[in-house]
Amino acid sequence: MTAIFTILVLLAQTAAPGLEQVRAEPNLERRAKLAIEYAAAAERSAESAYSKNDLAGVTAELKKMQTGVELARDAFAQTGKTPQKHAGPYKSAELKTQEMLVRLGDLEKRMDADERNLLEAPRNKVQEIHDAWFEGIMSKKK
Repeated sequence: MTAIFTILVLLAQTAAPGLEQVRAEPNLERRAKLAIEYAAAAERSAESAYSKNDLAGVTAELKKMQTGVELARDAFAQTGKTPQKHAGPYKSAELKTQEMLVRLGDLEKRMDADERNLLEAPRNKVQEIHDAWFEGIMSKKK
């Protein structure tokens, strides 16, 4: 019985953080990392919802994904650090968002043509933020 309880506790700790837990994180770089994890989990949940033909669930999870990426962008902005001088956290977030974009592309290919509009706005926002991080990392240092 104790072993089962321990496993459940470990699973709960490794699960993606909730949005309020992310917002409550005082360390801004850690908040950005948690927000990206939240967004990635929401994207995977959107795929799962689509597999169950739950389009309302897909829409809700894509909204969560977009919110998570925007929260990460805002947390990075609040640090006052630029991607040119402090590339590490930005690069990690950029790679995760690139992975999300690839997965969204795969999801789009599985969707019917009339369902693809669900992906458009969230994917465009994630792409915009990803591109800004990428350009910031790759631009010349001043």
